[in-house]
Amino acid sequence: MTVFVTGVGLVCPAGVGLIPSLDRLSSAPPSAQPDPEKDPNRELPARYEVPQDFKPKSYIERRKDLKLMARANRLAVAASVLAAQEAQFEDLDHQDTGLFLAVGREPGNMDDILPAVRHSHRNQEIDLGRLIDEGMGWMNPLSSLKTLPNMSLAHVGIRLKLRGPAWTLCSEADAGLQILKEAVERIESGEIERAVVGGADCRTSFPDRVSAKREGQGDTVGEGAAFFILESAGSVNARGISPLARLEVSERAVEPAPCPFGHCGAVTHLFNAALSIGRRADYQLGRVCITAPEATKSAPAFIGQRRQADVAITGVGLATPLGHAFDDFSSNLLGGVSAVAPIQAFGAKSFPVKNACEVTGFDPIRDLPAALSDRIAGQSDRRVELGLVAALRALADDGSTQIDELIYGTGLSSVSCRELEEDCVPYLLSDGTFNYEGLARDAAVKERQAPRRHQVARLTTLLRDSGHIRHGACHFSACAAAAAAIGHGFDRIAQGRSESVLVGGCDSMVHPFGLIPFILLGATSSEVNPNLAGRPFDAHRDGFVMGEAGVFLKLERGDSARASGKKIYGYVQGWGSSCDAHNVTAPHPEGLGAELSMRRALKSAGLDPQEVDYINAHGTGTKLNDVIEAAAITRIFGSNGPPVSSSKGQFGHAIAAAGAIEALAALAAFSGDRLPPNAHLSTPDPELEIDLVERSGRVASARSVLSNSFGFGGQNVSLLFGHPGGEE
Repeated sequence: MTVFVTGVGLVCPAGVGLIPSLDRLSSAPPSAQPDPEKDPNRELPARYEVPQDFKPKSYIERRKDLKLMARANRLAVAASVLAAQEAQFEDLDHQDTGLFLAVGREPGNMDDILPAVRHSHRNQEIDLGRLIDEGMGWMNPLSSLKTLPNMSLAHVGIRLKLRGPAWTLCSEADAGLQILKEAVERIESGEIERAVVGGADCRTSFPDRVSAKREGQGDTVGEGAAFFILESAGSVNARGISPLARLEVSERAVEPAPCPFGHCGAVTHLFNAALSIGRRADYQLGRVCITAPEATKSAPAFIGQRRQADVAITGVGLATPLGHAFDDFSSNLLGGVSAVAPIQAFGAKSFPVKNACEVTGFDPIRDLPAALSDRIAGQSDRRVELGLVAALRALADDGSTQIDELIYGTGLSSVSCRELEEDCVPYLLSDGTFNYEGLARDAAVKERQAPRRHQVARLTTLLRDSGHIRHGACHFSACAAAAAAIGHGFDRIAQGRSESVLVGGCDSMVHPFGLIPFILLGATSSEVNPNLAGRPFDAHRDGFVMGEAGVFLKLERGDSARASGKKIYGYVQGWGSSCDAHNVTAPHPEGLGAELSMRRALKSAGLDPQEVDYINAHGTGTKLNDVIEAAAITRIFGSNGPPVSSSKGQFGHAIAAAGAIEALAALAAFSGDRLPPNAHLSTPDPELEIDLVERSGRVASARSVLSNSFGFGGQNVSLLFGHPGGEE
């Protein structure tokens, strides 16, 4: 199926809009500027910035959203609106229009955290008591939203009213290459008819330029956003619109040309794609070929999502609060064991939250090959440690040492007190100001600048350098990230694009600066008693308990797995995703996005609602989520729907890794002919019209299991898993 570009939106250092930017580049190209205020000696890369006449208010309908938006979010909304306007796109029904976005690392500014650090340190160290008594009061709970990279997707979805499949990829500069290719393939396969695709990033802030210097990324950095409206030939013909370019995926990748604005993160290579379309010049971006449009008098009808080949799970690797081997995890889960316990990662005696679900019996130095443990020694990046161990365990479980593709979900950087003590506290002056000039002079050290020392795609880099994978993709979509990665891997195999894929997720936010934003937002349980903390669907629930995990699954074609006699843990039957397009701080009040993701998963798998035997819910234990998710389940499955439980009462909320550890819960339901319990449920909320599994569990066999993961900002994913004996 032919894919066309019908709109391009560009906000870049050369201008706002594609034609003005081309005119500027041909007449008086912009030059990179230093930052004399914070970097008078020009120690750091110079900046290419979007012109000062850029007015984000012109593109944002709800003015109150401006204070919730990081710079990259504003750039993304503006570019997407420009693309939609050119494609005459805004007034269409976008219930099934996809939204695919490449984003950079956390876009928040160091200035957001400095007040808390300033009021939390004593004698050059972060004092936890002062952090709680004084520092927390200087942290704005809404500023934490700015650090979530998928907020750009959320804001674009809201502005353009997009509720179709939604992805957020973050793999540094490669993210733009990946997201454009994936969107083209989704339209080519007939899954969707239209998509809004693009990237947004801002690498011009002081900490980003310090990091760029330390990483040796060049002499200039930039910012901006580039968006494209993609449509099938059928959609173009039906709307009678003239396309700007034609896209197709090549078998051979081409190295992208250098970006005229230096290193611009996720949008680096998308700038050249947009400019080439404006110049009507052929161009190849990675594996996506951009050529002049061809007239199409006829086009095949839109196909919609189809049932695809079965995909088997043949390897499992885990490092979780309920165990490090699948049999142990399943036994503990089905037996109602809860990992909720007093926090051990730091001294939490006076901390507002007392409990967490931590991975115990875990030692990356012991559990990793020396070459990998040496690479991560001295770093405070527990999510990567968990991910490395789980990924290698999954490969070993399948009998493999190497695989082509890694697709995973991960979350925000760890912000350890030690790193802040090294990179922030020494530069706080006695008058309360920050010595930016001093840190700029010290930018030659190897470590990236706190509070964002740890690259999002670090796991991919380490596994690729050690020879275990060839390439990877990283989903960065809050609590839906790992589930989206599993769905992405399913597509790669079911559509014949890969033979096998390693999928999963890793995350850990059990540290003071990881927990504080959730505490300030009122999302975490303040219950002291571990047996009562984290009670999804209970009338007395008061939030979730923070968890952590690394979980990976080896996926391959079912016929291949069966022919080789491999152990099969289960099948991925299908999946669905959606964007709420409602609000960045709350889910749609009717659970519309949640309902859409579940319905799309059923359609993808070719299943009717009555064929689902059990639902492992997102079930965070917050007042809002549980009511909304339960209502969406009832609308689809009726008042006599399948049994439902949330396993977060046993292993906590693993944030970006939640979808991966909850996939294990689905597989556990197949392994013991018993459904996972609602472990801490004592008083079911009478408002919920769903069949809640008892706290002791329930004896029952399940052939198909639905697992939900809903991310902050309204990014939703639902996965369907099948019994290992169900496809023979």
